[in-house]
Amino acid sequence: MDAVLRQVEREGREAREAGVEPNQSPTFEPFATFACNTKAQGASLMITPLQWTRLAACVSLLAAPALAQQNTLTDAEQSTGWTLLFDGASVNGWTTSGNRDAWVVKDGEIQTTGNNGWWLRTEKMYRDFELSLDFNVPKNGNSGVGLRGSSVGDPAFTGMEVQIYDSYGQEPSLSACGAIYNAIQPDAETVNPPGEWNTYRIRLVGDTLDIWLNDKHIHKAAKLDDRGFFRAPDQPIPLNSRLTTGFIALQDHGNPVRFRNIKIHDLSPDPDPGDFRPLFNNNDLTGWSPKGGGTWTVEEGTLVGRDGPGHLYTDELFTDLEIRAFARVSERGNSGFYPRALPPPQDPDSWPLGYEAQIDNHDPNNWTGCVYNRLHPEGGYDKSLRTRDEAWFDYRVRVIGNRVQTWVNGVPMSDGEVDPFPQGHVALQTHNPGNRIEYRDIQVRTPNAQSGHARP
Repeated sequence: MDAVLRQVEREGREAREAGVEPNQSPTFEPFATFACNTKAQGASLMITPLQWTRLAACVSLLAAPALAQQNTLTDAEQSTGWTLLFDGASVNGWTTSGNRDAWVVKDGEIQTTGNNGWWLRTEKMYRDFELSLDFNVPKNGNSGVGLRGSSVGDPAFTGMEVQIYDSYGQEPSLSACGAIYNAIQPDAETVNPPGEWNTYRIRLVGDTLDIWLNDKHIHKAAKLDDRGFFRAPDQPIPLNSRLTTGFIALQDHGNPVRFRNIKIHDLSPDPDPGDFRPLFNNNDLTGWSPKGGGTWTVEEGTLVGRDGPGHLYTDELFTDLEIRAFARVSERGNSGFYPRALPPPQDPDSWPLGYEAQIDNHDPNNWTGCVYNRLHPEGGYDKSLRTRDEAWFDYRVRVIGNRVQTWVNGVPMSDGEVDPFPQGHVALQTHNPGNRIEYRDIQVRTPNAQSGHARP
């Protein structure tokens, strides 16, 4: 490009020496001063029509590859398993519980209008991943990237938020651009001036987080520990008590923020196959029927069971299935996540018949991840327990024929064949007086027979 500009400048100088009149070619004083770096302040450069055509073609050719690179994958990315989360033309694969019209696709970008868009989230969940995206935030603008959030509640606190904010020139803080909002401040403030494009690269594996902002490593192997609060430090929500998997989300905070080049490399040990459907509507108990004691309520999108013993059954019957839910149990609480269950004919309010994936972090005989009194993880209670009270975890159970498999936070737990029980309802348990169990994002899918012969 510089060589072309020098050639144009040289030919323009030769034309002036040959006596070409100014009206024979346009004068581009600002362009000459900026692009050609003329030494004389205010010096003008005469460019003939032919020269201008050559220059315009050159600029066009140089600009075309840059435009073509937006919202695409490189050959290297494709070969290593990266996928686009945004195709540049639609929000296919995304959904929102906010105002859908607040999210606009324009000029190969997802743009917020600041009109109550809330969060735009992926339809698939991601546990471990590397995520890359570009964002452009206006002066005093605010937004965020949600990681591992649920479909209900605020992803900034059900999971975590990587802050997007016009904090150019400011010192790092818990609310500056690059912060894990109200939890971990970045090592440096490297956001560009407002109106300029920025690039996040985010790598999250297990409880370890690395983030680069504009190629600067601002979080180096940060641990998701007991840091984190809601609005003030006296309202703690520790990172290590939040969801361990969930949705990627973009925030509409009331400002016109722009996004592009959103792509992900899913590193999860158990990638979301993308065909789960909800069993719970986040609003009421439609499709479910309680039996026995205890109470079941829906509180801000969370299904909560208290006291007991009692059970909540789906109205739908299932044979082969895979169920998944986020769960959190109270201190020394107890629950069960049944993939196939039936109320006893003689006493429907009693303990169900069928398979129970246990939730109990203190029973050395049947702990979380066991299939109650049937299957137990290798290594025993002390080595295989993956959960703790008052912390959210991801529970997944697959049943094909009489083979039952369980996973906790993506880690395989129980796996084996049990006595046949060909069909039943999905059921949830609240075990005893004083108990509290919470569920979010209860989902189901029909697995293929092959998936029952190998761990994911």
